[in-house]
This record gives sequence, structure tokens and C-alpha cells, in this order.
Amino acid sequence: MSKNSTKMGGKIFFSNILNAVGAGVVIALLPNALLGELLKFFKDGNEILETIFRLVTVIQSFMAFIVGVLAAHQFKFNGSGAAIVGTSAMLGSGAIIFNNQGIMIKGIGDIINIILVVMIACFLYLLFQGKLGSFEMIILPVLIPVVSGTIGMMTLPYVQVVTHTIGKLINSFTDLNPLTMSILISVTFSLLMVTPISLVAIATAIGLTGLGSGAANMGIVAACVTFLFGSLRVNSIGVNLVLLIGAAKMMIPVYLKHLIIAIPLIINGVVTGIIAYFIGIKGTPLSAGFGYTGLVGPINALNRMPGDQMTNIIMLVVGYFIIPFISGFIVHELCKKFIQSYSDEIYKFEIPKD
Repeated sequence: MSKNSTKMGGKIFFSNILNAVGAGVVIALLPNALLGELLKFFKDGNEILETIFRLVTVIQSFMAFIVGVLAAHQFKFNGSGAAIVGTSAMLGSGAIIFNNQGIMIKGIGDIINIILVVMIACFLYLLFQGKLGSFEMIILPVLIPVVSGTIGMMTLPYVQVVTHTIGKLINSFTDLNPLTMSILISVTFSLLMVTPISLVAIATAIGLTGLGSGAANMGIVAACVTFLFGSLRVNSIGVNLVLLIGAAKMMIPVYLKHLIIAIPLIINGVVTGIIAYFIGIKGTPLSAGFGYTGLVGPINALNRMPGDQMTNIIMLVVGYFIIPFISGFIVHELCKKFIQSYSDEIYKFEIPKD
């Protein structure tokens, strides 16, 4: 590795990490987002579909490893370096649980902690690569995963405090009148959707149900349409299709670099919050964090709506797929017209390259 690569600026370092997170989230979560909810309807009694369902669920749990490998790729580490960083990320992610029965993989881990561990592992690899001679292949596979993984396990409880604190704030909104609650929850979830914070973890931690869950769900829809219309003119068809599916979390690096995007997120969040209130969209703690991805939100809302099913379906189609998309387009165009620093270009997604 050249001296220049070890003296890279902090901006490039963080950019590499964030780009890896954006791509890694898509690779890990997309299979289940595309197939998970659909397979739930058809897998019973079919061994092959049951196996596929289990596989797409398990893929999510390897998100930390995938992010670590992609981060190493961004830094041009060799194969062993990628494996070391990926292993470190997995150890410190929080997805691996140690108990009396042994080791268990649970969930996807905490994305904030994953970013922290990957940063430490990459820094250590940059620091020691090429300086240990023939001992490198002996020392680095032990040193980096153990040090960064241990730090990750130590910081995890403190990082999770952030999630719990936000959860308490959102829970306080449920004491307000239904319309105000719906708008505030929708806006909050819209703003947090494309961040390292797990919205599913927040919703399940506070037991967000009913209209609160529906409003949270619609807030994610607001985030999806915001980034979709911003992305249409500057990104590839593949990126736009992923956003259309609802995997907007891939845009974490874009959002953190251009926080001006918070303005359309807030406006669209207000719109979807109002929609949730007037249509009466409800859900569960688990459905709150999915938006329309895999039709998790609409299906859960439909199951909780009284009256004629066909009328309810039409209302949900309008609420999830027509009004938010019209709003997203109009808000994006207005922001380009009236906000000087706002443009299509800020939505450019940098795909990790060889």
C-alpha cells in the first residue's frame, strides 16, 4: 500500500465507510424486502419455499459482514483484509448473541455500532498493513477482529441508548391528539429512515401500534418518494428501482452529506402523516418500520380496517402509491426552484467500484 493511501484525508475515509454502508444495506436487506412478505403467503406446506424464506431472512443477519467487506473493498484491501474487516464488523455488530446455549445470530445488529467497528477495523488495517513483514498474516487476523470486535461489544449498550432515547421521544407523541401525533411520528420516521438508526428497533422497543404504527409506516413512504424523485435524473435504473422498491436506507451517505434533503423529508412527512390520520392506517410494531416495502405496511393496514375490503384497498392504493408520489414530485420541483443549494445532483449515489 502506498504512503498516500495511509495518509488519506478524513473526508475520504468517512466517505468510503458510508458508501460501503449504503451498498451493504441494499445487498443484505433487499432479498427479504423483495421476497419475504410474498413467501409468507405461499410457503406453508412447501419445503422449497420454506427454505428460501429462511435463507432471505438469514441473509439480513450478515449485513455487518457485508458492510465490512465492502468497506475493505473501498480501501483496496486484499482478500484477507476484507475477511478481517468483515469478521470484525460481525463480532461487534450486536447481531451475534452469546448465551448459555452457545452462540446465536439475532437480527441485523445496530448499524451505528457497525459503522463504528468498521471504522476501527479499517483504521487498524491501514495502520499496520505492510509494517509487520512475515508476521502480518499471523498478527492481523487476531489483533484486528479481537480489538475492534471487543470495542464494539463494549460500546453497543451505549450506542443503543440513542435508539431508546429516540423511542421515548416518539412514544411521547402518542399522548397528543391523533392528528398531531400522526404528523409528528410520520415526520420523525421520514427524517430517520435514511440514517443508521433502526426504525424497526425503535418501533418494537416502544410497542408502537395502531395509528402510531401506521403514521410511522407512512413516514417511511415519505422518505422513499423523496429520494426516488431526487434520484431519477442522476442515478442508474438499478439504483432507482431499488429506491422504488423502498430500500431507501442505501442513501445514508447521500443524506449525511446533504442534510438540506431534510426539508423535503419534513414536508412529505407532514403530507403522509395527514394521509395516515384521515385514512386510518394502522399497524403493528414490526410493520411500522417497512413502509410499502414487500407490501408489509399496506397488508397490515388492510387487516385492521373496518368496512368493505375493495373500498379499503382503493383507499390504501391512493394513500400509499398515488398521493405520496404526487406530493414527492411536486415538493422536489418546488425545492429545486426555491432553495439555492438544492438540486438533483445532491442525490447522486456513488456505487463502490473496483
